[in-house]
Amino acid sequence: MIDRQPQPSTPLARIPFLSAVLHCIAMTAIVFLRYSFGFTYLRPKSVFFVFSWAFVLFFIYAWNEPGVWPKYRLVCLYGMGAVLLYLVNFVWAFFCELYEKGEREYYSGTSYPIRLMQLAGSFPSARLEMNWHIWVEPGLVLLAAAALRLLFRERHLSTWLFVVAPCFCFKECLNYWFRIRQKKRGTEAIKEAEEQINAPANNPDVEAPKAARKQNVKQQRAGTMSATEELQERRFAALLEMEPPFSLEQAEQNYRTLVKNCHPDPNDGSDENNRKTAELNDAVEFFRARGGE
Repeated sequence: MIDRQPQPSTPLARIPFLSAVLHCIAMTAIVFLRYSFGFTYLRPKSVFFVFSWAFVLFFIYAWNEPGVWPKYRLVCLYGMGAVLLYLVNFVWAFFCELYEKGEREYYSGTSYPIRLMQLAGSFPSARLEMNWHIWVEPGLVLLAAAALRLLFRERHLSTWLFVVAPCFCFKECLNYWFRIRQKKRGTEAIKEAEEQINAPANNPDVEAPKAARKQNVKQQRAGTMSATEELQERRFAALLEMEPPFSLEQAEQNYRTLVKNCHPDPNDGSDENNRKTAELNDAVEFFRARGGE
């Protein structure tokens, strides 16, 4: 038996740090194109609240200045629309988290055309949704900017949208790259855990892995488990894309999110989806059993 020491929690940075500024700029357009965001995805909340309050003051100023309102009318209407949509999505996400209904805390929102496809009985693939976010939505913003500039001779809002479109595209590319890295790390962790589990059985001379101890560091004990159980925990945590310290609540939340993408009922019912669903079921049952101990 070995001691299992709790590891420090690390944030699930679904939005890479380098894209924080891009995220703030792109959100002024994203709220018009999607809905049902995850609560954490709506960060940094303090920045958006400050921006919202500043824009409300600017709107009041422009409304009361006859010489300013005609020049910035479209900018004011666009900005107030973005502020109101952000607040509506924020309140909705907050109550979903408050009543534990927020199944996808980091979800980047559902595009309206994607939702229409789902209502029509067609379930778009993850690749189609990714391409829609990276190329189609920024392209729509760019087309709107060009139409405002060429057809309506509007300079201020069109200039802003010309800035938003490349930031939007670059931000989604960074998010896609981050997801690829996370998936690769999870696959490597699963492979490493399986190799360590199978090593003692294939070679009796190989001892089971032992947990390393840090000397002169006092940590709270989180229970004991065998080496095989710890490797199983690591494998199942990687399948559920969990971060330490592992908990049943995190396992349940990640399970609900992941199983929607591969459950055989709404998808094509392929062998691959059935296999992934079975693996996720095994993983969450492992943590449910651990949680009931």
